Amino acid sequence: MNVALVHRRYTEHGGTERFLVGLARYLRGQGHMVHVYCNEVRDDLRSEPGLTFHHLPMLRRGAIAKVLSLWWSSARAARGGHDVVVALGRTRGHDLYRAGGGAHAAYLEACRPVWWLDPSAWLERWVDRDTVRSARRVLAPSASSAADLARCYEVSRDAIAVVHNGVDSERFRPDAARRAEVRAALDVDGPVLIFVGTGFVRKGLAAAIAVARRLELPLMVVGRDARLDRWRRRHPEVHFLGPRQDPERFLVAADVLILPTRYEPYGNVCLEAMAAGVVPVTTPHNGVSEVFPVDGLTGRTVDELVAATERALAGGDALKRRCRVAAEGLPRQAAYAGLEALLEELA
Repeated sequence: MNVALVHRRYTEHGGTERFLVGLARYLRGQGHMVHVYCNEVRDDLRSEPGLTFHHLPMLRRGAIAKVLSLWWSSARAARGGHDVVVALGRTRGHDLYRAGGGAHAAYLEACRPVWWLDPSAWLERWVDRDTVRSARRVLAPSASSAADLARCYEVSRDAIAVVHNGVDSERFRPDAARRAEVRAALDVDGPVLIFVGTGFVRKGLAAAIAVARRLELPLMVVGRDARLDRWRRRHPEVHFLGPRQDPERFLVAADVLILPTRYEPYGNVCLEAMAAGVVPVTTPHNGVSEVFPVDGLTGRTVDELVAATERALAGGDALKRRCRVAAEGLPRQAAYAGLEALLEELA
């Protein structure tokens, strides 16, 4: 097949971007012709053999201008004579749209109660709806995100396929030596909790800190936030490690990952934690909970999250092994192959 992949960036700095790079390599390895339409390409990735890059013009200033310019220019890919065109961001009129971020309308409902006061929120919601409704087929990472897309944008649930994201179980794996090294450097002993995420309010860091306090356990925090310094000042007992390119190093040092997110179509970090032999605890708003090996690891309130964390800790090494086995059953290649199968149907 002659496949076009459309996204704003071809880098490895975000979950969608990492999926895009991995998908392009997989499709190339399967013998397909791969064209990438984007506005930005990381220099070392541009030289990879077997890929053809096409520049998408996009305005750089103003959130509304960025969204509209990419949405408009992305239609160019559909005119390139490709067998199938895949959108990985909010673009329009393509054969397959991978809705990795779920439904933006559902995100606004969960995280921004007064979103209607912001004109840019209305625009993003409209563009997201147009992307979904103009695609021939939509791919969602979880059943819950598929339900959100169908409900919010009034599309048939049958038009939305579900393929769970996979994980690199070689990169994310139990490592006793690294676990001991990190715990010694942080001077922590006994059970340890970890929080990994960018945007602390939406990801629920305040609730994670409350759980750690209630259980009197140390908490490591890995991730970026615009108010990171303020969080550090207010919570000196928390080990803030900042944004990291090697989250696997710190995951293995923990016993439980706690991610009380307000909205998450599929929290990849929970699957990465499972691969590292760490038990995840999250909210029912996180679609990745569909692949958890046992029930009882979710909660809406702090009290429920405390109970879920206690269950996770009580599961001991046996539960950690079950998490690892479940993650091994979801390799990244399976997610790419599932998408490839949809492309063959559409071509």
